[in-house]
Amino acid sequence: MKIIGAFILISVTSLFGFAANAATYDTTLEPGVVYNMAAFKLWHDPEVQKIRGILMLNPGSNGDGRGMVDDSYWQDFARKHDLALMGTYFTDHRHVNMMIEHYIKVDEGSGQALLDAIDQFAKDSGHQELSYAPFLLWGHSAGGELNHEIAAWMPERVIAYVVNQGGYYYSSVPPEATRKTPGLYFVGLDDLESRNTIIKGIFTTNRRAGALWTYVEEKGVGHEVVGSRDLALVFFEEVMNKRLPNDAMGYKALLPVTEGMGIKGNIITHEIVGAQDNEVKLEETSWLISERLAEAWQSLVSTERER
Repeated sequence: MKIIGAFILISVTSLFGFAANAATYDTTLEPGVVYNMAAFKLWHDPEVQKIRGILMLNPGSNGDGRGMVDDSYWQDFARKHDLALMGTYFTDHRHVNMMIEHYIKVDEGSGQALLDAIDQFAKDSGHQELSYAPFLLWGHSAGGELNHEIAAWMPERVIAYVVNQGGYYYSSVPPEATRKTPGLYFVGLDDLESRNTIIKGIFTTNRRAGALWTYVEEKGVGHEVVGSRDLALVFFEEVMNKRLPNDAMGYKALLPVTEGMGIKGNIITHEIVGAQDNEVKLEETSWLISERLAEAWQSLVSTERER
């Protein structure tokens, strides 16, 4: 993977004026087979000693998510957990139907672009641990699609991920390792029926096969971020508590999770399913990794909003 001008945009921002203490870094890569633009921005608290993971922020279709790393909402969460933030900006080459994003085909080059950018950020920042840091994946619309595809492509590096109201997925039946990776799948009940149908279909098909995934229907919500961001932070924290030991560094230190470690929530009635309740099919349940997540999930799916 060649980089434009040997990374024209390297470490363009420094909180203290010295590259070694810089908190933000930018880089742009040359166009690839499935993308025209691939640009990235990384932020971390300059006081952090070791970065334990990367919270990747992926925007909607052909959108620029680099500015998301400057949001204090995400920065506060990253600072609390010694994470770096990484905002992405992918665009497609012009093609017949631009509503179907090609750049989310991570196995055809965009995934490697992400890894190349991270390796460069590791060098620029002096935090070599970034090169093997595990991921938390947040995104909306096409950003959720990208998250699903990253989790399908390299599940071993993903702590947990969010799928949020996207419409097109290339890996509807991902590898078994992806089904063992906690995923949070959102639909807005006032969104397009086609989006909701495909997300629910992917969830139920894989949940039936034992996927450790959580399904959320937001009432009165269209194609927009409403409650999904707050629930995602609870989800991320609870999964990290189980998967990322305090002294762990690198994705190879991630601990596995199992069905029995969580709680089941009925996606129709929103009630917690008892351990001995065999009447509810697995695909009719969300896997909830903790009581805290179960309470937050119940609160969100029960909330009525007027548009």
